[in-house]
Amino acid sequence: MEYQKVDNNYLIRLKNGDEIFESIYTVVKKEQIDSAWINGLGACENVVIGSFPISKKKYIKKKLNGDYEIINLVGNLSCKEKSPFLHLHVTLSDHDCNVYGGHLFTATITATCEIILFEINKKTNRKYDKFTGLYLLDLENV
Repeated sequence: MEYQKVDNNYLIRLKNGDEIFESIYTVVKKEQIDSAWINGLGACENVVIGSFPISKKKYIKKKLNGDYEIINLVGNLSCKEKSPFLHLHVTLSDHDCNVYGGHLFTATITATCEIILFEINKKTNRKYDKFTGLYLLDLENV
């Protein structure tokens, strides 16, 4: 992985074998980033995505075998229980151009992944929401 700071943004280039979450967390911890918006694209394998049916209040996970184009990687960085927390979603396509998407749990880069992390100059936190069973952005205390 390589990255470069440009103003309040970070250009990140992941390489073959890099795991997306581990790589972004490395930059976040090294640069002491509290809040950000994230966009990216690239190629990956060893993917686990999921969806969250509100009636079940838990993620349904799906492992995708093979390699995929990352059409869109989008998400944010906030703090959950005083630790950095990445919330990422992904849209992927296979070699037949079938599209898959959902909440991203893990993915390993094959060719590259080009990410821009837009730092937000205000710390954002998450707090537990009883209705959803999730930690949601706490906008009352921003």
